[in-house]
Amino acid sequence: MSSMDDQKPISIPVIFLKTPLNGPPDPYTSHFSHNPPSPTSLYQSHYVHVLDHTYDFAPINALFSDLSIDGSDVEGTITLFPYGGLIFTSGRAVAAFVVALEQLSSSALGNSSKASATLLQRLQNLAIPLYAVGPATAASLHSLRARLPACWIKGGEEAGTGELLAKLILKEHQNAANPVSGELSGEGVKKPLLFLAGAKHRDIVPVTLVSHGIGVEEMIVYATAEALSFPSKLASVLADTADASVRWIVIFSPTGGESVLRALGLLDKESSKVCRADDPCWIDRKTFIASIGPTTRDYMRDTFGLGVDVCAARPRPEGVRQGIEDFMRAKGLTS
Repeated sequence: MSSMDDQKPISIPVIFLKTPLNGPPDPYTSHFSHNPPSPTSLYQSHYVHVLDHTYDFAPINALFSDLSIDGSDVEGTITLFPYGGLIFTSGRAVAAFVVALEQLSSSALGNSSKASATLLQRLQNLAIPLYAVGPATAASLHSLRARLPACWIKGGEEAGTGELLAKLILKEHQNAANPVSGELSGEGVKKPLLFLAGAKHRDIVPVTLVSHGIGVEEMIVYATAEALSFPSKLASVLADTADASVRWIVIFSPTGGESVLRALGLLDKESSKVCRADDPCWIDRKTFIASIGPTTRDYMRDTFGLGVDVCAARPRPEGVRQGIEDFMRAKGLTS
């Protein structure tokens, strides 16, 4: 007879609705594989590509064009740049700005634009804060800081949501020496902040700041849509993990939420809301849903009437795993 130690560990599939990072193991794969829920079980990571992004560089290029004036005064950008700081709530917005700078650099290196070379020199001296929601966005800003070395990153870990970032900016705004409140344009008017975002985004940051007297201008630099392959690939992963006694789906953004619920059979065809708890689709339920944070949680609740099982306290692998394990422990789902 085989002992308990010889038994195969119970596999708990965790389906991450995101594209895994290239190169080394994705942080979610690494963290979950090294932190099994119990001595007799382990996590099995799956990924489903959800989103396709289309970048719009025109607004950023228009900003650069306005700054590209003749002259050799590299200090000029300090007064010419019309914003007292940049706000980023996603890595896609950071990527758009970085690519636009790379295009500007290519133009300068190709000697096709003297104005581009002059502007790049001036941007080296641009000293404004780069505000980030969450640690992932803050990490992506390091590639931007490499091109804007005089800028500095604020937020990140201490501002995991738009609400927290707005509070951080408001607190800094009270300091008269801070660029947000103290840097003036040539006309003696306080410079606004520039909020770079996607076509679909929450307004909590700009609305909160404007309501407290801080100027904010929005710039849409990318659009997001559900990938055409998402429903079929999700169905395939769900079929592959159908025999699991417990499995999790981790949602990282509102996009794709409806496809998830339809694939699970949790949406009422007439109302497009989730089934009631006493409907057959909820009987013997073994698939549970976690959200990366409150934005996605609120969207699923407000749009489909679904209360997710777990909302990560922190938008990181540790936060997601801790939420899942607390839930399973409370429900007696761990072995």
